[in-house]
Formats: sequence, C-alpha cells, structure tokens
Amino acid sequence: MAIDDAEVGGCFVPAGQQRIVAFAAANRDPQVFARPDEFDITRTPNPHLAFSAGPHYCLGAPLARMHAEIALSALFTRLPGLRLAGLPGWLGSVPVRQIATLPIDWD
Repeated sequence: MAIDDAEVGGCFVPAGQQRIVAFAAANRDPQVFARPDEFDITRTPNPHLAFSAGPHYCLGAPLARMHAEIALSALFTRLPGLRLAGLPGWLGSVPVRQIATLPIDWD
C-alpha cells in the first residue's frame, strides 16, 4: 500500500519517507492537555487516545474499563490506608511506557 505525501503538525512528510508512531507521546500534548505529565483522573475534557477512536476504536475498551473499576474498587476497599510512598520508577520501553517500581505503604 502506497503512502501519499502528508502534512503532520505543520511538517511536510514526503511519500516514501519512513514514519513511526510514538505511543509514549500519546496524551502528552501540551496543546491538548493542561499539565500533560501529571496523572489526573478528574481531567475534563479528557480527549485521550488510550482506546483510539472512530473505526479503530478498541472493542475491548468497555471490558478494560470494567476490570479497572472493579479491581481498583476492591483494592481500595480491602486496603483503605493504601498510599504512595514515593514516585514510580519507569521502564524506558517502547512502544508502551511501563512502571517498573511503585513504592507503597498502608496502615
């Protein structure tokens, strides 16, 4: 499949030029998100790209959201004193950024 000339973010990309998707940059655009490096579960609006959009929308998104809601609810119900004890350590992985360590404490 041939790829035509394109303009991406005001930058001309000629046909035949290699392109790469940087997943680690998704949801971190300061023109879209205030404080893009800060996790804020209450952010509104939140036009994140986690499950894609349109015809490429992830069919498993509702199941993933349900799993997260149930797992986090159970975790915080069973360990009400759970809290962060430091900053997470990140793996410099591609294509998905992953947490290597997450120090926690609980009462």
